[in-house]
Amino acid sequence: MTNLIDVEGYPSDPKKQKPYHELECPVLPQIQEEVMLWVKQNTDFFSTKSEAFWHKISGGSMGRACPTLMSYMKSIKTPLREIAVGVLTDTMKDDGLLLHIGSPLLQAKINFPIHNLEDVYTEWYDVPVSKMNELGIRPDWNSDSMIYKLYKIHKTVSRDYPCITRYNMIDKPIVFNSWIAHRVIPGKSAKYPRIMLATMPMYEPRHLLNK
Repeated sequence: MTNLIDVEGYPSDPKKQKPYHELECPVLPQIQEEVMLWVKQNTDFFSTKSEAFWHKISGGSMGRACPTLMSYMKSIKTPLREIAVGVLTDTMKDDGLLLHIGSPLLQAKINFPIHNLEDVYTEWYDVPVSKMNELGIRPDWNSDSMIYKLYKIHKTVSRDYPCITRYNMIDKPIVFNSWIAHRVIPGKSAKYPRIMLATMPMYEPRHLLNK
């Protein structure tokens, strides 16, 4: 049977690839400081409670305001194509960010922990592609491609499918495998807004996800 989304390697096989790979980043505190200054000067994340998690931003604006981020990406030989800020507000405290899988256009992002990091977890699940086909597909709101309707099983996924890992991104950036079903779940002591930075590289470091 041909999958509804027929792209080689999509979704990722958890037996062959990891959900994430941690990167060493001694300049993370400076990156966090520069990003937070940009956020406070250019957004209303602290005064509004948006139900939207992803916020695309101007790479040029962020680049000028966050030179340490640009220098770090240059040091790991990973030029940026696009930047987005992920914001979890207290309007999402009950369900978190619903179960989903990334667009087939991009597998490996590099995510940076920025603010209010404690007690917020990313969970990756081993959902068979046969189940994804059964759920159907929809347009991706952040790209021009289609993705599976995994939100339909958000509330039952932990009961029905194995959790590959549960990870609190707090002190290191990670190469993030968006081709495995995943969701973001806040704990009872989470603080808001929880802010992370997603960088979309021109050349994806997929090799770092291989087992």
